[in-house]
Amino acid sequence: MAYLKLLRLHILLIIAFAQLVLHYFVTAHIVGMDYAMPTLELSLIVVSTVLIAAGGFVINDYYDMRIDEINHPLTRLVGNDISKSAAMNLYIALCVAAVASSAVLGFITQSIDFCFILVTVVGLLWFYSSSYKRTLIVGNLIISLSTAMIPFIMALFEGRAIMRWWMEKLSSNGILVTDENLSEATPTINYNYEIIGYFALFVFAWVFIHEIIRNLYEENGEREMECHTIPIVFGQQNAKYTIYMLAMVINTVCIVSIINNLEELQLITVSYYVCSILAFSIGLCVLVKNAQHQKDYKSCLMLAKLILVSGIAYGFIYAYLHPNNWVAPM
Repeated sequence: MAYLKLLRLHILLIIAFAQLVLHYFVTAHIVGMDYAMPTLELSLIVVSTVLIAAGGFVINDYYDMRIDEINHPLTRLVGNDISKSAAMNLYIALCVAAVASSAVLGFITQSIDFCFILVTVVGLLWFYSSSYKRTLIVGNLIISLSTAMIPFIMALFEGRAIMRWWMEKLSSNGILVTDENLSEATPTINYNYEIIGYFALFVFAWVFIHEIIRNLYEENGEREMECHTIPIVFGQQNAKYTIYMLAMVINTVCIVSIINNLEELQLITVSYYVCSILAFSIGLCVLVKNAQHQKDYKSCLMLAKLILVSGIAYGFIYAYLHPNNWVAPM
């Protein structure tokens, strides 16, 4: 049970959920299942991403032992239920397994991009936990960018799968594979990048807010360890103002986008947005405003995660509104 808590199983499930939704309910409805990424490649990406995220949680708790000892000594895992050496061994095993999975994917797709990206993220999470976490804003940005890479990676490999299937379809129909013929698939690939890019931006913004709330939640321990987070440098109230401002900016962008594309998005999108993301955002701001103790900020963290899940879950609405209409080469 201690190891499951250390690995943050609920967050790993959210990561896998996000990738599966983007594949089956976004890309598959842009190009059709025949042209979307094959199941084996998808599985390797999901497994690699989940493993590296799990490794990030382990190494973060490893370096946060002193902070956790101050903030919640009774529930601290590394140093209590799990030894330092066991945590480090688990971290190494998770990273090796993640890189091995990405290497298999690279062999299958004849590309080392994912392996390179994954190794880069491993390095970023290591340096984040060991030092950057204590640097003003930099740590928040690293976590936000690393999380936003999840949709980007999906778009990257979905695009390659589309191009590969397009080439095979051209060849099977006796059509000469030329740059001109291949370019016919480019608008679809770019559109897939655009749609998934919206999800990535949403994830980046709300993870950044989540990290500020987490800084508020862990302020006592981080202050003791001389971390330079937004609440410590600028004060709790200014950190709260930052959350309000970012939430307002994100929702303003969402509202403007919905208004500008109202005919395409239809009333169901408006209803979903108002009843989930907007309502939760307002509720989060109210909770943050009234928060004073750790248990209050813990509720805020849970609500921020719910907003992230709600944003990803819009993929179901997208699939309903956009049945596949892409025409393969004949």
